[in-house]
Amino acid sequence: MSRYKTMKHAKYRISYHLIFSVKFRRKLLEPIKDDIIASFRRAESMQKSWSIRIAETDRDHVHIFIDATPHDRPSEIVHSLKQTSTYDMWQKHHDYLTHFFWKEHLLWTRGYFCSTIGDVSEETLQRYIENQG
Repeated sequence: MSRYKTMKHAKYRISYHLIFSVKFRRKLLEPIKDDIIASFRRAESMQKSWSIRIAETDRDHVHIFIDATPHDRPSEIVHSLKQTSTYDMWQKHHDYLTHFFWKEHLLWTRGYFCSTIGDVSEETLQRYIENQG
């Protein structure tokens, strides 16, 4: 099986490492971590292009390893994950979450970290490009 995927006019391998944190870095994920991961899987199932390779929680943030297509924007992936999981967690754990957030139905910070996962190091790629022609 090839490491690369193909579309009509593209051959690609795109993977992202995403990290986002609980609002105010509240350490609240431990008791609800299985439901958070299930909610991420639900968000994944609602679309057809990107897929979660692995997702794990810490007490106040999550790490997600995702495979994507050239049409997927990381910001839209993060938005989908955050929106679905916030809705699901407030539906399932309302009483628990009101101990941490009493004014609004919040869960995640606005920001996130995204890094691409490549096959080669920056130095190798730079040498390859510099030695063209």
